[in-house]
Amino acid sequence: MIYISEGLLYICFAILTGTLLLRLIPERLRPSVHVPDGVLLACVAAIPVLSFVPLHNLAMLFSTQFEISYGEMMRSILIDVNSGKAWVWTVVGSAGLIVLLVVKSFRKDRHMPKIALFVTLLLIVWLGYASHASSLSPTKGLIIHTAHFLGFTVWIGILFVAGWFAKDDRNWPAFLGWFSPVAIGAVILTLAAGFTLMTFTTQDYVKSWILPYGQALLLKHALILPLLVFAFTNGFLYRKMSLNNESFSPRVWLKAEGVVALLVLAATAVLGQQAPPHNVQETLQMESPSPLFTRIFQAPYSPDMDFTFNWTGSGLLLFAAALIMLGGIIAMYRARRPVFALAMGIFAAVFAYLGAMFSMA
Repeated sequence: MIYISEGLLYICFAILTGTLLLRLIPERLRPSVHVPDGVLLACVAAIPVLSFVPLHNLAMLFSTQFEISYGEMMRSILIDVNSGKAWVWTVVGSAGLIVLLVVKSFRKDRHMPKIALFVTLLLIVWLGYASHASSLSPTKGLIIHTAHFLGFTVWIGILFVAGWFAKDDRNWPAFLGWFSPVAIGAVILTLAAGFTLMTFTTQDYVKSWILPYGQALLLKHALILPLLVFAFTNGFLYRKMSLNNESFSPRVWLKAEGVVALLVLAATAVLGQQAPPHNVQETLQMESPSPLFTRIFQAPYSPDMDFTFNWTGSGLLLFAAALIMLGGIIAMYRARRPVFALAMGIFAAVFAYLGAMFSMA
């Protein structure tokens, strides 16, 4: 349940951010996009509800352990714990956004998207304040987690909204003319912040694959590979395809990229609710190894073993298969077969994941 709520929370942020950003763009530079007000309101209202789920689970756990009432424990969390304080401000910010979206005088104001986008940015900052990274390093963790989530939300948010809520194929060249560099910048920010986060949350990357957190992180990295290839095709091959075929529509390809992005969000949701393994050996004394790891890694192991990445024959073959699948995405793009391209993207992630697992020794 908590993973589902976390994934839905990220989707709500993506839709909200993407919609507000596109409302700031002149109509001549984007396709006609219509996100129903009800969808936006649902996203805003869902943010405090979905972000409350981890607090509820925490209160249930600690109230049982310390034999105090749920209400007292929740009060303590909201007052004393960073995630609780962040949730209070999230409720305040979400209420303000609802007012902006519901009250007609605000909704019709031309400055409303800017104000709403600023409030959304504050919500993202508060999400970073409640993160594991922020609890480890208040300033550095807050900045890096916020930058990581903001970059991904801008990129995927615009992608979702343009792919799923566009009503026509007008102005796509103009849209891609500004979205491609924005997406590149967002990707660079996301990757840089993500790898920086790993330096103080997952210091032993390969050994962390024993744990559920490490498995989710590895799956996320594997899924990012086809996502980047889809981003490349949509950003750089579209112009050539549209010149050769005027009826070519990029919307279905943005949807395919969006499906892969949803899988990345799913892996991110799992990560968001797992404690980072700062010391894998110590974590294994309190937490069981990942079922995925124990199913795939058949060799004997112990918590005190030092795992490293080693090139193996099986691993190389699987990585080669992943590269072939990634190349197949581009080939299917040129052949205008989005379903096959999506399937190849998923296979590429699976092969890359297995290649990494079979290179673990």
